[in-house]
Amino acid sequence: MRLLALSTFLLAAAALLPMGPRPPSAEAKGAGKKLKPMKVANDAYPAAFRQRVNKAVDKGVEFLMAQQSVDGAWPATKAMLEHRLGHTALMTLACLKGGITVRDPQIRKAFKWMRTQPLTKTYDVGVLLMALHALYSPKDEEQVVEVDKYGHRKIKDPCLSGMSKADRAWMKKAVDFLLEHQQGGHWRYPEKGVDVSNSQYALLGLWAASRCGFKIPSKVWMDSLEWLMKSQERQGRSVKLLVNEVRGKYRVAWTENARARGFRYIPGTASPVTGAMTTAGMAGMAICQDELWGSRKFTPKLRAASRRSIRDSLAWMQDNFDVSRNPGEPGGGWHYYYLYGMERAGILARARFMGKFDWYKDGADFLLQAQRSDGGWYQQDDVQIDTAFAILFLKRSTSRTRNPAITPSGG
Repeated sequence: MRLLALSTFLLAAAALLPMGPRPPSAEAKGAGKKLKPMKVANDAYPAAFRQRVNKAVDKGVEFLMAQQSVDGAWPATKAMLEHRLGHTALMTLACLKGGITVRDPQIRKAFKWMRTQPLTKTYDVGVLLMALHALYSPKDEEQVVEVDKYGHRKIKDPCLSGMSKADRAWMKKAVDFLLEHQQGGHWRYPEKGVDVSNSQYALLGLWAASRCGFKIPSKVWMDSLEWLMKSQERQGRSVKLLVNEVRGKYRVAWTENARARGFRYIPGTASPVTGAMTTAGMAGMAICQDELWGSRKFTPKLRAASRRSIRDSLAWMQDNFDVSRNPGEPGGGWHYYYLYGMERAGILARARFMGKFDWYKDGADFLLQAQRSDGGWYQQDDVQIDTAFAILFLKRSTSRTRNPAITPSGG
């Protein structure tokens, strides 16, 4: 039960990126035969929809800000007491991404409290690094990033300049903690053992630090990438994957054969293959691939294997797409954690659609219906955590990688 409770936690400006209607018929027809890469319009969502989303985010952030304690922390449930640092870091991250200014007194008070806390848990340290990155790059970067015709980022991360000396030293301690506790490419709580969820948040934290100028050894990314690829299901159902890569006002769309291969919370056990863990595994691989892009160690063979694993993760998500529950999980639990994972997977893959499904529009519609009158969201875990995950989804808060996670075969 302890592991189950802990995994709940992190299992945890901008207008929305232009995106619009269902895929054109040419894409849909590609499900039956191989479709060569083609340009497809990437129309904006209707203004009324974006206004509803922004209003929901504002209400959610207002709800979270009202929950903050006088000492700057957010009160944690009994199950989360040993993760108070990570809990407060998650709330702070959601408020920053939700539009609260870095100069807000409550945000400053939150960071002041967090600076007094020891670094002891993988989840906590990973999210702390994400919150520190957001402190210096608070806006949704998806809105301002410039890309070339191949989809590669052209601008530098705002976190590279302006970070205080004290915060850089704090970030270094957090990075050192994660590097020290990596075990053969993976992480745990951090006691010995493996799980995809802790590993995902460790990689998210190290990626945040990398974008702030910290040099993470290539071996860290290499070991994690290889471990994740080995942890993915070996076999999977053969599917025709509809793929698309957003490039600003248009998308490149194509189809290719794939096998729907997902991830378990603990690889090699009887734990179920779920949407939450498949998005976690895919996000980790996309991050590692991006960080290794220019390394000689990232050989053409490894590059092809990484692309294949990411592609097959997308195929699993296409094959099991659902926004009303966490697919594969008995009872559909860890639902909002999964939705935040879907947001990461969609952004990192630069995918407008997962198969024929507009993952963002469908997920946002669900959240708009599920929001409570007080502005919060609650499924079964923790109203503050669920609300934070909902805000991070609706704001499309994940940063884009510098390089596309998947492009047309041979492209």
